[in-house]
Amino acid sequence: MNPVVVLTFIIVIVLEIAIPLLLGYVMVRKFGLRWGIFFYGALFFILAQVIHIPLLLILQPPYTAWASSMTSDPAMVLAALALFLGLFAGILEEGIRYLVFSRFFPRKSLSLDRENGLLFGAGWGGIECIFVAVLVIFSLINYILITSGALDAVLANTSLIDPAQLVTLDTIRNLAPLDILPGLFERIMTLILQITFTLLVMFAVLKARILFLLAAVGWHTVIDAVAVYVAQMYGIWPTETFLAFNALIGIGVLYRVWVRLGDEPGVNPE
Repeated sequence: MNPVVVLTFIIVIVLEIAIPLLLGYVMVRKFGLRWGIFFYGALFFILAQVIHIPLLLILQPPYTAWASSMTSDPAMVLAALALFLGLFAGILEEGIRYLVFSRFFPRKSLSLDRENGLLFGAGWGGIECIFVAVLVIFSLINYILITSGALDAVLANTSLIDPAQLVTLDTIRNLAPLDILPGLFERIMTLILQITFTLLVMFAVLKARILFLLAAVGWHTVIDAVAVYVAQMYGIWPTETFLAFNALIGIGVLYRVWVRLGDEPGVNPE
């Protein structure tokens, strides 16, 4: 067991939990907001996944079978699946955000302003980041169990283990810190993009410009689809580079939308 790998796991876990909470704290203090907006963002992300995951389990197998029947090229099948996954996530998540800002906020008499949008987006992307941290905890436990010898008696009988699982075990044993850190960078970049999508959708509601909702859906679709395809075909680092490029664009878009929304008084419908 490599103690540096264990330490890297711990650092990643702590930061993936601390960064969104710290970001929420800064927004709450700076803008005088309520934590409730952050938690609404987290709640609606969870709701989106409660809808997303079961539907995906139902729709993905027949879609994959259809794509496989259309072509025998694995790359084309992967591309079709990546597009499906990206479009499905984009429509569902941005659609829910749109309904939240156009229906839920007015019903709760919550002000539709850029500060609340920013905090809502931080809650949405933040809880996703925290959920990933929980998964990393399980990865750390697996790493410790496998590399400490705790499972040697079980793993000694390789006849009971699938060859693919043996490859996975070797991968876990040979983990290096650089294999773990990309996940943290990915979470930070995804958090930036989730906040950007949130303000784009809020802008669509406030300005009655459906084009901005479509832009959020399309951008979300492209990012998810390309990330799935590139990760499978070319590995983690090209994927992280693509996400970093989009996160940088996201910061620019976020700034422009933030300025534009600053000209829009907070809407608090009766």
